[in-house]
Amino acid sequence: MKQLKTPTKEKYINPIEQAWIEEQSKPVFNPYSKVKYENGMFITICNSRKPYNKVIGSFRDIYISIINALYPDQKNITKRDVTELTGGWDYGRERLQLPPEDQLLKRVINKGIIMIAGVHNYRRDDVRSAGRQYCHSHFYLYNIHKHLPLDPIERAKVEDQIIKNLNRYSGVGKLLQNTVRLKEVGVGKYSLTDNVTPLKLYDYLRSPVDNPDGENVINYIANNRHLPKVQYPLTTLYHSQK
Repeated sequence: MKQLKTPTKEKYINPIEQAWIEEQSKPVFNPYSKVKYENGMFITICNSRKPYNKVIGSFRDIYISIINALYPDQKNITKRDVTELTGGWDYGRERLQLPPEDQLLKRVINKGIIMIAGVHNYRRDDVRSAGRQYCHSHFYLYNIHKHLPLDPIERAKVEDQIIKNLNRYSGVGKLLQNTVRLKEVGVGKYSLTDNVTPLKLYDYLRSPVDNPDGENVINYIANNRHLPKVQYPLTTLYHSQK
């Protein structure tokens, strides 16, 4: 007797959401983003003499400081407004924790900013490590381009404010050049691998789990290359109300 196939349950998507998704996910023939940071923003904070626990303890504050730079005239959000998901240390729990894919997509549709945070050790001979392999931090932010001015001069002012706001977490004191660095994702080395759209975001963020050998910014953040025997968990942050 021929066994009947079990019907598959199709996921319902609101027609308005479907139209938005299709518009946002049109093929991009130019590997370079037309809108700066459309594929994401990559941030590095060159922390001074900070161990791992000190670095990860400021992730929520860093997220809030970025929002404050974008909207300086609005009421500040609090730590309770920011969801923080921390990955696991061992194989029993994945290094990266994300909300379910449909919830992540809805947050993107609602213009929520998704941030992935990772920690690297300095080389032991790096002056910033003082021979003790202190740590520095990297961040990937998706959807931040929706909150930045299109005018290059006005956008540069906001970028400068982000740098000033984040410098306080470096431990350096006064603002020095390259202590905090902002880079556009999807250009240069990763121009063909970091073409991120809302529908591709979930799989892209899961690269360290599902495709750890892939060449992209997320895997760069995930790889603690100067101390490979210690691979720190990644942290996901987003506004709880978005």
